[in-house]
Amino acid sequence: MSIDFTKKRFLVIDDQPLARDALRSIAQTVGAFAVEFATNYQDAIYRIRHNIPDIILCDYVLGDGRSGQQLLEELRRFNLLPDECIFMMVTGEQSYEQVVAAVELVPDDYIIKPFSPEKLLLRLERIIARKNFFAAYYKEKRQQEYARALSILDAQRNSEAGRPYRFEILRQQAEVLLISGDAESAEASYRNILENYDFPWARAGVARSLHKQNRLTEAREEIEQVVSKTPHFFDAVDIKASICMDQGEHAEAQKVLDEVAKKTPRNYLRKRLLAEAATLNGDMETARSTMADVIANDTMPGAISAEDRLNVARSHINGNDKISAEKVLVSLRDSEVQNFDLATQASYAALLAISSPERGKPRFAGLRPALLATEIPPTARLDILRAALGIGDHELADKQTAHLMSGDDAKRTFNTVRSQYALHGREKDFREIQRQVALKRIQHDETPAT
Repeated sequence: MSIDFTKKRFLVIDDQPLARDALRSIAQTVGAFAVEFATNYQDAIYRIRHNIPDIILCDYVLGDGRSGQQLLEELRRFNLLPDECIFMMVTGEQSYEQVVAAVELVPDDYIIKPFSPEKLLLRLERIIARKNFFAAYYKEKRQQEYARALSILDAQRNSEAGRPYRFEILRQQAEVLLISGDAESAEASYRNILENYDFPWARAGVARSLHKQNRLTEAREEIEQVVSKTPHFFDAVDIKASICMDQGEHAEAQKVLDEVAKKTPRNYLRKRLLAEAATLNGDMETARSTMADVIANDTMPGAISAEDRLNVARSHINGNDKISAEKVLVSLRDSEVQNFDLATQASYAALLAISSPERGKPRFAGLRPALLATEIPPTARLDILRAALGIGDHELADKQTAHLMSGDDAKRTFNTVRSQYALHGREKDFREIQRQVALKRIQHDETPAT
């Protein structure tokens, strides 16, 4: 394969000047003309956001507690890295092979220092051949045309040209199936991979697929295997924690997340998950301090969402600091609040009604008809429940509770709901709602299928 690298834009990411110069020299030797530098994590993100390169050569150790793997995950998180862009990890660590074999978000390739221009050229040519093979699939996936994307993968899987990429095709199929909501087929696809090779990421995929199907015990068994066998696969711990929370095991979720968060202090997605687990576990101080860390230090443009600020307000309310909660809420502009979806508006109004009744009650009351008639996510339902109990709107509160206790989130939210009813002296009412939900479930199970 003959590739004109003079037309390819290279970005070299390394915090060491001598290493950057060495990588540039190697890139120029293989034919690169345009080679830019990024000296640190934030500089790399800025450059990629403003002018996506064709080829990224990124050192695994970026300094300041950051890694090239974290950068890759961050770029994927914000959809800043098109599938066509080459991301190659450069490392002096032989052990990186164990990392890349485990994780789900992998670079296109990695190369161990020191290496020759010829070796880099061979790797790049191999990656470009793979990118060209998957080009049609990438296009459909990017446009969320999942049926077409799967059709392309099916055809490629059975082609002679697809033989070298067999496991990558299976992996992509499983991911698209999971993204598109077909968790059962995704599970089957991941298990198909495991029949040949026990890849940790494939077993984690099985766990995620089972979790989506609310088969929590099976999902927990699968992810426990991954966590025990590959302790450096930190994403598996995140999956385990999410499953634990849905099983109502909030203390275990917080424990495992806290351990991994200490090892990955700059992973703010994980810290958000830790704050959620701490909240469900009743550890309000950890929830508050963790979200404060996220707000202060997650510096990626657009990273701090309205939901993050609402989480901070929740942590203050849970800590009985309504003044601080009100300050957070009123810092959100009215124009911003008006553009929230109904669930986010409901949470905002409910939290404001709790922290500042004079300001929040009118807004909360205005949303009441919609809240009685619309499907709302569990987090928002908990906010609505809490506000409704506070103002004595038993009908609205009880409807939220009935929804929560009859859905897949019952174990996750049980302790929080029960404690709120106890706080307002309505334990008997809560038990009656539980009884009614159980009766409906029994009646549903006994109804013969037609």
